[in-house]
Amino acid sequence: MKYLKRFNEDIEATIDSNGIIKPNHNVKSDVINTIYDKRWESQLPSFITINYHGKLYKFKRDNIMLHSDMVQITYASTPIDSEESGEIWGTPDTLEFDIYFTKDSENNKVRLTVDITYGDSMACEFSVEAPNKVKVVEYTSYHSKFDPSNTVFALVDDSLHSFINFLNRFEGMKLKKEDFKFLDQNDNYSPN
Repeated sequence: MKYLKRFNEDIEATIDSNGIIKPNHNVKSDVINTIYDKRWESQLPSFITINYHGKLYKFKRDNIMLHSDMVQITYASTPIDSEESGEIWGTPDTLEFDIYFTKDSENNKVRLTVDITYGDSMACEFSVEAPNKVKVVEYTSYHSKFDPSNTVFALVDDSLHSFINFLNRFEGMKLKKEDFKFLDQNDNYSPN
């Protein structure tokens, strides 16, 4: 039994005074467990606005579901203008960010794999490693092999900036907007 790891051992971390999330590979009693501690949620954007097919849709942070190796962050749709009320008919009412945590056994670096789901559709999947290595797995915007119609799924500039700031809260991350061309509103990303 002494060789078995606890189910959440790899994702424990401390949060320093600057709000930086630091993975801790030596489990101690004073460790803040990043996944189960609610304090890190304040680092998430309160609102996310997306551009989908040329129309803007605004989502408010809603549910945060904490699991042993991942976090599911759900945003619920909200009207953009004060004149709109109730549901926005014909469009999904949820935007979800699933963030999976894995640790490389060779160098002890943590990798984040992020799935973005719009309603029931996978909009984007990518992984992030410190300091600024972003690997796109799937995306459904300009020049996508998964959605060749060149429809747009993008985070507006303020939302993209807020999301990148959240990812940069993890120790060692130094991500910039240029690393996320596949998620911005411009037709500036060419897949390899």
